Amino acid sequence: KKKKKDLPYGSIYPPKPLNVKYNLPSSMNPSSVIFIEAPTPLQHMDTTAIHLYSKIDTLWYRAPFDFRQQGSTPRHYQLIAEWHPDTEYSLEVDSAAFIDIYGLASKPVKQGIKVKSLDEFSTLTFELTGLRDTAIVVQLLDKSDKCVRQVRADKNGEATFFYIDPGTYYARAFVDSNGNNCWDTGNYDADLQPEDVYYYSQSVECKAKWDITQRWNLTQEPRNRQKPREIIQQKADKDKKRLQNRNADRAKKLGIEYVKRATP
Repeated sequence: KKKKKDLPYGSIYPPKPLNVKYNLPSSMNPSSVIFIEAPTPLQHMDTTAIHLYSKIDTLWYRAPFDFRQQGSTPRHYQLIAEWHPDTEYSLEVDSAAFIDIYGLASKPVKQGIKVKSLDEFSTLTFELTGLRDTAIVVQLLDKSDKCVRQVRADKNGEATFFYIDPGTYYARAFVDSNGNNCWDTGNYDADLQPEDVYYYSQSVECKAKWDITQRWNLTQEPRNRQKPREIIQQKADKDKKRLQNRNADRAKKLGIEYVKRATP
């Protein structure tokens, strides 16, 4: 447009800003962590350009936080703060707070955050028995068998999950032999077996304002019968059905009647 109007114009486009991703929900629970991901490794990071404010009455005050790198790659970071329930926060990041190895700088970001009230959550505690003097990690699962939270059981065998959103959950536990908080599949060369896994055989219904305690004997039932039927995924049946539909479509295109073979 400037060229058509005989005005000074630039022929080189300005460089695009560094597209840093923030998982900033509009509302979250007091145990949440803000994850920050850069598309490329960072060369420079200015933590003084990151500001967190909390709203008390009608005034905004600086809130302390801890900013740390997640893992060994200089692309993933965590912002950890002491989130107070039923409180409003504002995260503000100045421009050029992050600069990657190619010289691209990040753009400014401002996002409001609302921490939910304690009345919106449930607390779930498992009292573990059946194994003694063993390091146990308990995982809370959703209906798709996906881990949504995990905690380490204390010396008394209790594993407590705070700030649980209302819903139906399942539980899985594994013996953390090496203390890395991760389930290890074993090592054939080192003659190490996979770490033992146990399932809580029932679902747990969590409701707001409820404190729930469940007793769980890890060895009461055989491990091959512990996993609840609701979260068992029959992948083989899905693949078989997909193959049958593909054969039927192929026969239809060729004008041939598709006859399903009987399973012997």
